Amino acid sequence: TGHVRVLEWLTLDEARPLAMSETAPQRISVYSGAGYSVGEQVPAGTRGSQDGLFAPSTEVRASRFGSAPPGEGDGDESGSEIWADEPAEGFEADPEFEDPEDPEDDDTVYLTDAHREWEKIHLRRLAMKIHRLVTAELDRSEEALFMIFTDFDANLDGRVKGKEAKKLLAAIKQYAPDSLADSSPVKDGVISFVSLLKWFGGHTGTDHKETTYSFSATALLTGVLGSGTVQCDSRIQGLDWLSLRKNVLGYRRLFHQVKELKEDRVILKLQEQESRDGLMDTLPQYYRILANEFEGDMEHLFELFSEVDESNNMLLESSEVETLLHLLDTSATDDDVRRYLSEINLADGPLAFASLVDWWDQARNVSNSLVAEKGAALVASIKAKSYSNKISGMLYDSAVQKRWSQANKTGTLEALRDAYCRTLKEVREYLSERDLRKAEQDCATL
Repeated sequence: TGHVRVLEWLTLDEARPLAMSETAPQRISVYSGAGYSVGEQVPAGTRGSQDGLFAPSTEVRASRFGSAPPGEGDGDESGSEIWADEPAEGFEADPEFEDPEDPEDDDTVYLTDAHREWEKIHLRRLAMKIHRLVTAELDRSEEALFMIFTDFDANLDGRVKGKEAKKLLAAIKQYAPDSLADSSPVKDGVISFVSLLKWFGGHTGTDHKETTYSFSATALLTGVLGSGTVQCDSRIQGLDWLSLRKNVLGYRRLFHQVKELKEDRVILKLQEQESRDGLMDTLPQYYRILANEFEGDMEHLFELFSEVDESNNMLLESSEVETLLHLLDTSATDDDVRRYLSEINLADGPLAFASLVDWWDQARNVSNSLVAEKGAALVASIKAKSYSNKISGMLYDSAVQKRWSQANKTGTLEALRDAYCRTLKEVREYLSERDLRKAEQDCATL
């Protein structure tokens, strides 16, 4: 799978001592050091964007400047070796001034747990936002089912077990009589919301269980007000610090699981259509479900990506990336292209589409990237080209459609279909990670 690899940029003051020491700049992947864990491995292809990637990391700064960056504190303003941790020649370290304590350890910094009250405010906000992200993936009936599920999820960790599971099954019998006769959402004594969704909607999500008028009324109310307003927000407000952290972890995991289930269902529907109509007639539908995820400049980027993807595998080799960059920035010089390539960093392998989107989003927002330096003129020219392509697409085949015809002639339709399905998952995962990170940042605003 694809993965973005971006060169970590340095300011001029930081570059000088680096050049003097002839140390190669450190390349850092967008997806490395993400600090995100939901109890299961996230595929390496897309693990979300890393904010401030072009700013020097703590590790890089420490390795070059010791305990403080150049220009700060007493001493040489040029950032000389005065900041090194090692004592200067002729001096010995004084044990009295040594600091063995870890400032990142809460137990070292704080004498009480009073700071957790502030963290609880952040966690409550974050829990509510993640709840909204989950419900945005659900239809009205599924959100009503989610509200029923959370009613029996006593600690709101995303799983119902033990006595809670028995009570939930009793409620399901009330809302959907005789629905448990043939199958049950219980697995190993636990009911997860995803297993409940699979049981309620079947493999494709369209075979909903027959429910009572009471459930229909609940679904209507939930659709109008939202399950958060109806129930969950007030319960989140009552959780303690540890329960809030469990809720964030549990429902973040649930969010990814729901997204994966939705992807699997839509692909399954297309596979059924493909078995009836054939792959060539169904391939536009595979593209359409991918295009439904596009935001901002993604449609134009995908058109350019498809234009240069000679292998039809949705992975670009370095020569193809160079061609794409010339199409993206028609005024780019050879030096510009080399700089773009150093930002993207292809040392780890071919470039996936989600990785291109990740680089583009970062490059537009990081002040010392080449895209940002070229500014609004470059972005405006790209948007103008995108608009022009849309107009010409009404009259002629787009680059995407030409790839379908080429794949049909070369017998690579199945490979292109599989590449579309992989790209769908990578793009959705990238957008999910981006939304989760943005939620955390928004919730940190005082």
